[in-house]
Amino acid sequence: MSGARILRAAGVLSLVAGGVLAGYLARPVLAAAPANAAAGSPPLVALAAQQVGVRRCLPAINAVAQRGVAGATMQDIVINWDHDSPDGSPFFSLTGLGAGERRAALSITTIPTAKGGCSVLVERVSSSAATCKTVAERQLGNAVGAPLLDGILVYRSKERPEETFTLVQNTENCTIIRRQAAFEWPPRK
Repeated sequence: MSGARILRAAGVLSLVAGGVLAGYLARPVLAAAPANAAAGSPPLVALAAQQVGVRRCLPAINAVAQRGVAGATMQDIVINWDHDSPDGSPFFSLTGLGAGERRAALSITTIPTAKGGCSVLVERVSSSAATCKTVAERQLGNAVGAPLLDGILVYRSKERPEETFTLVQNTENCTIIRRQAAFEWPPRK
């Protein structure tokens, strides 16, 4: 494996090659507070971002990931970053999440901005055996849905205009895509 580097973070060996960090197989999610995790420990993706040199967008990654991994009992990550400028370039991550038989994926993208902050795009993808209509009734309350295509509805609430829920009806399940975008992190007061 030419060009690969071995990194050590939090006592776990990881292999870095071609901008992808792997090797955290089924490690307990820190936000779920398993017995061996310290209270308030950053999520795995935040630890990986810090390890490769991301500083400016690290608070955004940590805050978003804390909420995004809540309830999961295992995770694995894949990240991509500019090795020559990790703190001045986009950071891309995909976290696989598990809890029992359930699975989800959490994607976090951060881009440093000219104002000294970060733009952040977060998407969490999961599925439900219920129909999308049932999911909307149970989880989305007063959010208004609009069709994107036949079988795909995008919901948005007035309280959180930066957030959308996209429900994709498939034959056997409903795919749920929760998406949030912020052009400047930290948010302006």
